[in-house]
Amino acid sequence: MDGLIESLKQYLYETLKTAIQPHLWKARNSLPFFLNDHYHFYEALLLAKPCLFMISKGDTEITPSVLRKHWEQVQKHWHGPIIYVQPVLTSYNRKRLIEQHIPFIIPGNQMYLPHVGIDLREYFRKIQKKTIDSVKPGTQTVVLYALLRESNEKLTPSVLKEQLGDYTLMSMSRAFDELQDAEVGEFYREGRERHWIVPDKQVLWEQAKPFLRTPVRKRTWLKSHSFKISAGLSALSHFSRLAPPPLPVFAVGINQWETLKLTGIEELPTPDEASLELEIWNYNPDLFAKDGFVDPISLYLSIEAKGDERVESALEEMVEKMKW
Repeated sequence: MDGLIESLKQYLYETLKTAIQPHLWKARNSLPFFLNDHYHFYEALLLAKPCLFMISKGDTEITPSVLRKHWEQVQKHWHGPIIYVQPVLTSYNRKRLIEQHIPFIIPGNQMYLPHVGIDLREYFRKIQKKTIDSVKPGTQTVVLYALLRESNEKLTPSVLKEQLGDYTLMSMSRAFDELQDAEVGEFYREGRERHWIVPDKQVLWEQAKPFLRTPVRKRTWLKSHSFKISAGLSALSHFSRLAPPPLPVFAVGINQWETLKLTGIEELPTPDEASLELEIWNYNPDLFAKDGFVDPISLYLSIEAKGDERVESALEEMVEKMKW
């Protein structure tokens, strides 16, 4: 707490060239208990004006709609500027606070004081921000769902758990963590639920593409078996004018493959005597398959053209047909 107040004092001195001497507001005990439970209240002169600093007690953001109600309650007891102070703030919540004309300060980063001045900076401090090169398969399925869905429902871990089926609530929450670290879209909280603000699909693809990887964990050849989801060059020939490959290509998820191995399915070392090629994916291709073919985004990620102009041209043709 003392560290946040010191940061607040330093930030105001650096930006407004004014020194403040905050002290606990004596009338804070007249407030409802829940307000004292959520905030520290300090008063100080800011540019000769008595101001009340409403300082969050935790790192977790309070939603602007809830904060507005709290702020209005405090206004009944303080007849002057009330300034909300929080260690971090997402750009989405910053925008909502400005729309509701709630003054706020994020020490060292941002400030919105309509009665004094504005200092908004377009960078946001991250708590324990991680650098990642690629996302986990579960996170990739979340991105695919957002890119391929037709509805515009709000996306939360619980919604995605219900829609994707194969994942736990914890794994979906971890997917949100990875997306936030990768700065793919924006996030905010309503109560205990975290929401993902999904950008336009074209923007989402551009933001997420550097972190997405091929879903193929392994390729193998089989003499015969019945599979229903076409993949690889077989699927690409469906989405473009590319000729089908000599051996049909199919895909299964890693869990389905592990079950198949228990039945004694025989893999072949070469394609010479095989009747099909099988791709084993890190996630279930059934999730987004349509009409017996894997989804075009996973397909794009799974195929390495390796300088083959025909394949490269077919991939471009398929991508051009995607409706972002």
